Amino acid sequence: MHAPVLTRDYADVDRAGVDALVRAAWQEMAAVLPGWDALSARLGVLTEKSGDSEVIVAEADGQLLGAVGYVGAQQSRPDFFEAGWPIVRFMSVLPAARGRGVGRLLLDDCIARARRDRAPCLALHTSTLMASAGRLYREAGFAVLRPLPDMYGAPFVLMIKPL
Repeated sequence: MHAPVLTRDYADVDRAGVDALVRAAWQEMAAVLPGWDALSARLGVLTEKSGDSEVIVAEADGQLLGAVGYVGAQQSRPDFFEAGWPIVRFMSVLPAARGRGVGRLLLDDCIARARRDRAPCLALHTSTLMASAGRLYREAGFAVLRPLPDMYGAPFVLMIKPL
């Protein structure tokens, strides 16, 4: 039986652990993403931008299992997001922790923060190569707003959840 998974705000002492879990979570993309080298160079973005956004971690028994960034409406983000939309950045769950609801807890925390901020919606972008992530987002009420230009050699879509 697993210990309960809890979410909390990132602290600077989490930096190495969060960077390692993001790399582990995204490593599976190396085999399918033509632009893996370019993407892998950006995998430290959660901790690098922790001063400009809210980073949420999930843990059980003191072990980090996942992390995500919540980027508020007035914070910097790619220009394909509308002004006034908070976004979800780099949802990452350790492969060994998948299936335990970690991603859903992190996503629910982002949704709660968007509601706290009285945002009209919460947005994210994801690759259609990430089937399990797409399923998670659809189950949470996100819908594809439009396709985006390919990134890293793969198709991406813009998804939003009205609040």
